Amino acid sequence: MLKRILAIGFTIMGTSAHAYDSEAAAAEYDKSYLKVEECFESDSINREACVISGIQECVKDLEEVLESKGLYIPGGAAVSPHEYCNYIGLERADEHLNAVYQRIMNQGPLGSQDEAGIDEEGVADLRAAQRLWLQFANEMCSEDNIVGWHKGGSGWGAVLAECTTRLSIQQAENLDRFFTIGN
Repeated sequence: MLKRILAIGFTIMGTSAHAYDSEAAAAEYDKSYLKVEECFESDSINREACVISGIQECVKDLEEVLESKGLYIPGGAAVSPHEYCNYIGLERADEHLNAVYQRIMNQGPLGSQDEAGIDEEGVADLRAAQRLWLQFANEMCSEDNIVGWHKGGSGWGAVLAECTTRLSIQQAENLDRFFTIGN
């Protein structure tokens, strides 16, 4: 999805007065600008604040690199550093949520590790709850919903990605807190 967004943004940007910069600017967009791994390595930190801070640093670093090379910083219809960093932040938050969810599903409910195997009803209930949470997150952070609160700006993609990033981190923490056995 991220590659598709970048391709569309840079294609649109390529038709602007700054067409000569689009390929050079696109080459500078690199996931290494988002440094949030430490946010997921420690339980003693506020992951959400840590990731959002990492996204803000990513934006600053990427803008500085583009400016230092004399490249146009895209905005409007193109993918801005703010949107790009939020999209890769969302990608990382989703990877974390999926890892926590998968670990919990593999663990199964307490008391289900007998000769009959994992309690399939408990696993099915959690799977159904997670599907409902996904519907909630998609609706909460949708263009139809959240953009109405942020009308007038061109960075709505970053707002949507940040919303989903925050909800994904919160959901991973909730799953870990309430469904991990032995915590």
